[in-house]
Amino acid sequence: MKAPTAESGRVLIVEDDEHVRGFCQRVLEGLGLTVEKASSAKEAWRCMLGGRFDFVLTDIAMTDSHAGVTLAEEVKHRWPETDVVMMTGQPALETAIPSLKMGVFDYLIKPFPKEQLEAAVRRLIGVRRLARELEREKFLRSELEAAYSELQKVERLKVALIARVSHELRTPVTIARMAAGLLGDEVTTSNGKALLVKLSGAIDSTQGVVEDLILFAQTESESLPLNKAETDLQDLLEKIIETHRPLWEGRGVIVKFSSKGERRLLLSDDGLLTSAFTRLMLNAIYFNKKEGRIEVSVVYAPTEISVAFLDTGVGVALDNRERIFDGLYQAAEHMTREVGGLGVGLALSRRIVEAHGGTISVSSRPAKGSVFTVRFPDLKFAPKSPVGAVADGGKTYET
Repeated sequence: MKAPTAESGRVLIVEDDEHVRGFCQRVLEGLGLTVEKASSAKEAWRCMLGGRFDFVLTDIAMTDSHAGVTLAEEVKHRWPETDVVMMTGQPALETAIPSLKMGVFDYLIKPFPKEQLEAAVRRLIGVRRLARELEREKFLRSELEAAYSELQKVERLKVALIARVSHELRTPVTIARMAAGLLGDEVTTSNGKALLVKLSGAIDSTQGVVEDLILFAQTESESLPLNKAETDLQDLLEKIIETHRPLWEGRGVIVKFSSKGERRLLLSDDGLLTSAFTRLMLNAIYFNKKEGRIEVSVVYAPTEISVAFLDTGVGVALDNRERIFDGLYQAAEHMTREVGGLGVGLALSRRIVEAHGGTISVSSRPAKGSVFTVRFPDLKFAPKSPVGAVADGGKTYET
């Protein structure tokens, strides 16, 4: 087995016996270390002042019986990151205990075989490598915490800005809507009426964006308050389909609705749930192909109620399937000008669904279409209700 290296580590051997110095040098160089030698504590000190060493291998008894101990103490005091391994031919508690107390890494008794020195150095190399990794991990964790703190600060500023701007926009949009309504009684020409229709459409679109921003800011900064009541999902979904008939009919899209299982009510916030499913419906319309297909379904299973929106549109790439639920993100950036919007629709849908204890997921094939599925745990949120039974029913809407 090849011994681990010290990654170009520098070692100082301090030993007054030339043969022992040479032996230690050969062993350490065989481990890939850069070695310098000194025959006394005084010479060793000059070497230490000339450059940093990763560790020092020193004899205890040289010019006097404690020269190595004194050197080790001075090295650890001045360069705490430098490790020390002691060697002695006369082991004694009076030198061993002080050495270990000052942080000496190992204590070798001479004569020792090559394998013993190699083992001690390998342990030292491993400990130093681990210490570096821990220090790096500590640094990276500190950097990550600082970056996360900055990110939270930016997020708070973003939410505050969105909330402020959207509330400031709500008033002029309301005034514009009222003015357009008053103009409706004054405009008599066909050209004027056509322009008024465009104006009203633009106001509606702007108001939708403003309301999305307000709701988005609210869900970012606080939990959604839910005004729960029994909701018939089948009725709710059919109303959404009918409400958006002009939009999907104008694109030549066929819409199919189906219901399966024992029909029952869901305890939910009707308004917020309508908002969530409306955004999923709009997503299926806007990102569909011309003359495509949309299938909306509700399944009443024994332990859950699920709602799915299937489309035959552009699809979602695999690496975008989580990101599309992030705020202000559109998976199909190249379609932004055609589709419009701020990219908060799916983020709002997820937050509303999760506020009800549900989940939302997407499966997709690029250029083939997507299926967005919402699941609610029935046992917790949907008590039985005598609405009646519907088995494999549905209808198809066509242009």
